[in-house]
Amino acid sequence: MAKNIFSGTLAGMAVLLSTLGPAIAGDTATAAKNGSELSPRQQQAIRNAFSRLDEGERQMAMEWSDAKKVSETMCRPAALRYFRKQYRETDRVFLGTVKSDSLKLQGNRQLTGTGQFREGYNWHYFTFECQLNPATGYAVSFKADITKTESYRRQSL
Repeated sequence: MAKNIFSGTLAGMAVLLSTLGPAIAGDTATAAKNGSELSPRQQQAIRNAFSRLDEGERQMAMEWSDAKKVSETMCRPAALRYFRKQYRETDRVFLGTVKSDSLKLQGNRQLTGTGQFREGYNWHYFTFECQLNPATGYAVSFKADITKTESYRRQSL
C-alpha cells in the first residue's frame, strides 16, 4: 500500500512540474500576455517585496510603472551595495526622479536611468545600468557613473 501512495505522489509531482515548468523557468510569453514584459519570477519578486508594505502603500506601489517597481525591488538594493563599497557612509539611494523618462526598462533584462545617493553631507547624482535575470527575479549587476556632486553642510550661525 505504501508503494501505491509513493507512486501516486510522484505522478502528482510530475504533473505539477510539467504544468508549472514554464513559470519556474521564467517564461516571458506568459508575462507578455499579462501586459508586462517582466517574467513570472520577476513579478513574484515584486509581489513578495510589496507584501511587506501596509495596505495603502501597497496599493500605491502597485500603480507604479514596471520600471519603477523593478527599480525599487531589484535594483535599489544592488545600488546601495554598489555605492557602499566605494563610499562607506552611503545611507540613501534613489533611482529615478519625478520625470517619467528617468527610468527605462528594456525588456526584462535591463533597467537604465538616473539617480542619486547620499554619503555624509554630499549628494551624488549618477546615471546607471542595472542588469536583471528574468529566471531568478533578481538584479545580477549594477554599475553607475557619477555626473555631479553637491554638498549640503549646514553653516553655523
